[in-house]
Amino acid sequence: MRLPDFLIIGAAKCGTTTLFKYLCKHPQFYNPIKDADIFGKKGKKELNFFSRDNIYAKGIDWYASLFSRARPDQICGEATTDYTKYPQFPESAARIAKHLPDVKMIYIMRHPVDRAYSYYVHLNRTNRKLNFQETFEDHIQKTTVSLDGSNYMLQIEQYLKFFPKEAFLFLLMDDLVQQPKDTLKKVFNFIGIDDGIDVMSENEVAANQASKHLENKYRSNLSAPLRKIPGANSVRMLLPQSWKDQIYQMLRKTAYGEEVKKQYYPQPMLPETRQMLLERFQEPNQRLSEFLNRDLSHWSK
Repeated sequence: MRLPDFLIIGAAKCGTTTLFKYLCKHPQFYNPIKDADIFGKKGKKELNFFSRDNIYAKGIDWYASLFSRARPDQICGEATTDYTKYPQFPESAARIAKHLPDVKMIYIMRHPVDRAYSYYVHLNRTNRKLNFQETFEDHIQKTTVSLDGSNYMLQIEQYLKFFPKEAFLFLLMDDLVQQPKDTLKKVFNFIGIDDGIDVMSENEVAANQASKHLENKYRSNLSAPLRKIPGANSVRMLLPQSWKDQIYQMLRKTAYGEEVKKQYYPQPMLPETRQMLLERFQEPNQRLSEFLNRDLSHWSK
């Protein structure tokens, strides 16, 4: 039975997709979802096996089958951020310990307040009924899911009940952004693959660009009434891209454009909310700083 050698366990909105995509470019890494049609979504990154009860119920043999095509010389792994969403998914750490007692785990973190807001945006972006009428303040009053995921020590402590500290590689998203090559070497060494392979030689990976996704949806819906005009599509095909861009920019500045924008762009976090959350995370951030032996003072702003 072939099972993962490592897991990227989170945190959500901290660069896990970017790291996973870099790993997929390494010949010694077996990507379990490249050719699999899992949950009806080919290429879906997150397997959620240890977090979601209905998927865990499929059994360890089903999970192992996802890695069965790996060559003997390849390392297996997967990335699921639900594994560090306690208490929403309280059994993840225990289940991983039961089936993968010797697994290595990678946990990436970023400024907790920025991550919480980014996750709120993510939840709305992935909602079929996209609507940013619910502010970030409304969101955190209704549920703690965005804030819980930013309490990194809370998440880490669930795993320390079952695993030693040495089983983890703790990274900051800043590491991946500012020193991607050095960070990837560290990751490759940690999971045991050749760190001499340059997975950045072609193009840098850009993943989960929420702003680009929202811009595309906004542009499409803003111009939707124009496309309904008889013959408009034929004319549009003849227009140069620069003319289309100018029309789009003019539409953005209209009252109609502002109204549509409210549906696709989140309202900014209030300054007083940010200050409240900075104070909320002060104590767990201090414990994390001591645990990692790393200066996290920039997270206090």
